[in-house]
Amino acid sequence: MRYDAIVVGAGPAGSTAARELARSGVNVLLLDRAHFPRDKSCGGGVTIRAAREAGLDLTPVIERSVYGARVTLRLGWPFERSYPEPLSHMTQRSRLDAYLAERAAEAGADFRDGVLVREVEVEGGRVRVRAEGDTYEGRTVVGADGANGVVVQALGLQPVGEATVGLEGNIAVPDDVMDQWDRLIALDLGALPGGYGWVFPKGDHLNVGVVGWRYLGPTLRSHLSALCRYYGLDEGALWALRGHYLPMRRPGAAIARGPGLLVGDAAGLVDPLSGEGIYAAFISGRLAAQAVQRYLAGETPDLRSYEEAVDSELMPDIIVSRKLQAVLHRIPRACVTTMRYSDRFWRVLCRVVRGERTYTHFRRKLGPLGLVLDAWAAVARKDSRKSG
Repeated sequence: MRYDAIVVGAGPAGSTAARELARSGVNVLLLDRAHFPRDKSCGGGVTIRAAREAGLDLTPVIERSVYGARVTLRLGWPFERSYPEPLSHMTQRSRLDAYLAERAAEAGADFRDGVLVREVEVEGGRVRVRAEGDTYEGRTVVGADGANGVVVQALGLQPVGEATVGLEGNIAVPDDVMDQWDRLIALDLGALPGGYGWVFPKGDHLNVGVVGWRYLGPTLRSHLSALCRYYGLDEGALWALRGHYLPMRRPGAAIARGPGLLVGDAAGLVDPLSGEGIYAAFISGRLAAQAVQRYLAGETPDLRSYEEAVDSELMPDIIVSRKLQAVLHRIPRACVTTMRYSDRFWRVLCRVVRGERTYTHFRRKLGPLGLVLDAWAAVARKDSRKSG
């Protein structure tokens, strides 16, 4: 079976790439090892800036919209901040990913779930994908199967430089408790270097989780327990408890080689400060489709134009976000105090989440203080490496 493009992995990045390719008339195959709908470790928050980049209406899978946050510093005294417009939509990855894969299939992609890809071979300008009982051939391959996926290995790329790990689960609570989370999420800052704790409300349950640098993995369960106790949640009632890995690309690391490229988590395109990856998944999927189209049309000799587009459109913000993450975990009390009392800072933060401003815009607005941010970030990153 021959295709112009084979996309391995049907998460937001892979399904977006497949949908955009199919819309342009490309003969595309979309594969995923799981049977859909399937769940995936993720808080399930789609920021407004991410929703703007989805390329389609996400209303059918939105369960709740969030307008503010209940914030604590190391589970201390809480405060709340809100915004007049929505900041994020809450969904479940089982619903979101199935919806996106279905839209790719409707656009003309050949979507096959429950197909475990065992081997990807790239030879010259051809790609061969071997799955259980079948072999598929294509002119290009898009790796959307995660940072440790088969495509990353086949292309010989190592884009990830740092990573955080998370642990999250779901819990059903009475209606009166759900009402308390009608328009709010909870964020606990300062307790976990590189991350935070959260409570995200869904349609009929809460999602509770913690995330931090990879070396903190063995301690995540105790942090999750503390978060549950703080909010009066029965840890023993948690279901779908699972861990996840949030990879971060090294600036300048290759994410395309020959007729193959990496998108989303496979390329390490995660927002370091928030740990959110759906925004970059949508954008990288779109950029990948554009690069593949040019390559198939003979306009470019390879897919490096995709890497250049990611470096231009996504990486400046990711680099500034990494600096802000480093400063937050160097001086968490000062950052949380600023969040609590500075209306201007809160507005800027909300506008970034909504996609009305960027991290790079925030860095420019600091003026000379931007140099202080850079210096603090350098010191904080050095400290985090020693801790790890």
